[in-house]
Parts: sequence; C-alpha cells; structure tokens
Amino acid sequence: MSKNTSGAGRPVEPTSQIELLGLVAYGSLAAFERTAQASAAATSIDDKLVLARIAAQRFTHLGRLETELARRGSTLKAAMEAFVAPIDSFNQHTEPRTWGEVLVKLCIIGGLVQDFADEISGHLDAGLREILTGSIDDGELASEPGQMLARALQEDPEQQGRLALFGRRMLGEALSQAQRVAAARADLTGLLTGLGQDGGDDLAAISHLMSRLAAAHATRMESLGLA
Repeated sequence: MSKNTSGAGRPVEPTSQIELLGLVAYGSLAAFERTAQASAAATSIDDKLVLARIAAQRFTHLGRLETELARRGSTLKAAMEAFVAPIDSFNQHTEPRTWGEVLVKLCIIGGLVQDFADEISGHLDAGLREILTGSIDDGELASEPGQMLARALQEDPEQQGRLALFGRRMLGEALSQAQRVAAARADLTGLLTGLGQDGGDDLAAISHLMSRLAAAHATRMESLGLA
C-alpha cells in the first residue's frame, strides 16, 4: 500500500505500518512489565540484575518506537490501543505460577517474537525492517533466561513435564490471539503476509505463517529441554 496525503498535503503513513509499530510497542510494554516482575521474583541477585537489565532494554525499545510513531504522525497510545485486549488476554491466560513457568514464558515469548520478526522481515521496506529489528533485540542478554531455565531444570528435573505442557499451552494461546488480530486488522495482515489488500488470501497466508511459527516453537522447546 502506498502513502496517501491529507488535505494539507502532509504524507499520511499507511495504516498497516502504524498498526505494526503499535503491535510491537504494546508487546514491548508488556515484555518490560513481565521481565521487571521476573526480576522482582528472582531469588538470586545475579538473576535479578540480568532481568532488570533486559527490562531496561525493553523500555528503551518502547521509547524508540514512541519517537518513530511521532515521526509518522501517530502517538504511542493511539497505535497501541488496538492490541491491548489480545495481548492482555494472552498474558491473563498464561499467568506463571512458579519460577520455572516464569522462565519458560520469558524464553518462549522472546523466541516467538524473534521468529515472527524473521518471518515478516522480507515483506517490509528497509526502514521499517530496521525499526522492527532494533525494537526486539535484547543483545547479549537474550540467551540469559534460557540459561536460567537450564539451571532450574537441573535443580528440579521433575518439573520438566509440567513446564513442557505450559509451553505448549502458551503456543496455543499465542496463535489463538494472533488469529483474532489477523481477522480484525486486514491492512496489517496484508503487510505481514506481503500480499497487500488485493494480493491474495491473507488469512490462508497467515495460517501458513502460524504453522511455521509452531514448527520453530517445537524446535525451541526441544533445545530448552522441554520436548
């Protein structure tokens, strides 16, 4: 979709791009909150510090997205509003009850977001792709939750089966909320699939995308020791 212009001649950003930035922004806010809560719950000072640093990075990502949205004529609040209900619903249905579940959620969500970005990056222009990549990159700290989970499993191997089930439930809920968003936001769906408004069956393409994300999730679960 190309840009249109307002009556005043000011370029108006495509709805799909504003929506994508809003989705990533509210996801970043939720990730910041989740990671800060994990830092507060950690019993090791080392873990507290690592998770606090990840939370700080995610809040910085949110600030960059706010600046980008302002440059495109939108606000953080306006862009995020459409995604509050599905992301909050996901978090309510996957609320961790144990430290192991806290770590699984951090690992799974981080992995799904990265896989999602990898999948859609080929459909984005270079500028938007750079913004997306910069808004989800936790740098050298990205692998830390997985290492914490490995230690937790080593200390208590009996929780492995329960955590594996929790990870699968998380995937199901994530895909359910993604379908909800895809069905409601046609412009965004077209951007994510690379089809555009008249390029083909967006929902079928989203279904294929979700299948690939599910396959990547299964591989990640295995690498985490939760096959």
